[in-house]
Amino acid sequence: MSHQKYLIALDLDGTLLNDEKKITPRTRDYINQLSDDGHHVIIATGRPLRAAYAFQQELGINAPIVSYNGALTSFPNNDHFPKRKRTFDRHVISEIVASIGEDLLGNLMVETEEHVYLLRHDEELNTFFWNDRGTIHYGDPFTKLKEDPLTLIFLFNQLDDALKASITAKVEKFPGYYIRFWHLSGYAELYQGESTKKEGLEHIVNHLQFPLERVIAAGDAENDKEMLAWAPLSIWMKNGVPSVQKYAKMTTTEDNNNDGLVSALKAIIK
Repeated sequence: MSHQKYLIALDLDGTLLNDEKKITPRTRDYINQLSDDGHHVIIATGRPLRAAYAFQQELGINAPIVSYNGALTSFPNNDHFPKRKRTFDRHVISEIVASIGEDLLGNLMVETEEHVYLLRHDEELNTFFWNDRGTIHYGDPFTKLKEDPLTLIFLFNQLDDALKASITAKVEKFPGYYIRFWHLSGYAELYQGESTKKEGLEHIVNHLQFPLERVIAAGDAENDKEMLAWAPLSIWMKNGVPSVQKYAKMTTTEDNNNDGLVSALKAIIK
């Protein structure tokens, strides 16, 4: 057992989870042991809290969670942890969608802590975001929203580099708002500069008064780059988006289907 304790922030998809969206037994047992040994194991994901919490329970750990890419940082069943919540102004994002043009959209998802708003049914989004565990409302979200949401996901009918550049320029005319395109898909997500996984983790580190030099972050995709650049000990998954590798200090020798996370963590935690 390592006498030096670490705070270990783990992305879900492509990192902790294999391509079947499952935690392998070897990875689960190792992460569970790290938690039992006194390390802080933090899930940091773009998924909603309900999905992250289910994986946290599977791992058998009890810790804060960074969800919605940092828009919500909370500690389930712990009233003493100060929740950090960053929402979108619903009036501003309505203007952003209008400026992009609904004719480009195959779908749109907006979510608060309690409700999911979808332009139309989307089984892929429902599965990824565990929407079967939330209250779903179909139709134009902006006619129904009564509070500012945590996330906004676009599905574009088609995307190429020119269209991405045009959409990005339209979004960034609204101060503090940015768009991130999902690798090799038609999906994209809106985010704000102060709402990344990095900010969520900083909130946890500050609350715990944990030494920054012992923070580990592991991830694979565009929504991980801020926390990978920030963490002194950061791991990029071999299976990850190539452009993200430069933000991390080390790369796994195996991918997410072959417990790549385990061997990388073992190289750090002696």
